[in-house]
Amino acid sequence: MSNYTCKKCKAKLKANEAYEYRGAFACGDHFDEVIEMRNFERNQIINDEHNKTKAFKGLDLTDSTIGKANKALLKPRIEIAGKESPRLKNYERGDL
Repeated sequence: MSNYTCKKCKAKLKANEAYEYRGAFACGDHFDEVIEMRNFERNQIINDEHNKTKAFKGLDLTDSTIGKANKALLKPRIEIAGKESPRLKNYERGDL
């Protein structure tokens, strides 16, 4: 046996039985469902990351005087946006 597990039914799979999509493994019976699940997870993460960073759109965040003032005002939001969310970590490991 190998270390592949179907994300949908949790069946243990051999390397020649496993299908992979964006880091998630599936058996032949559940491959289409795993694709849908993975795309849904990915879209949620994209939306979350967009919401964390949309406040910075169009702002000067360089080392100019205005950029420094913006950085000071937005410091808490910048710190939050700079951290990787648990959902993103799990997605990248294929654990969601």
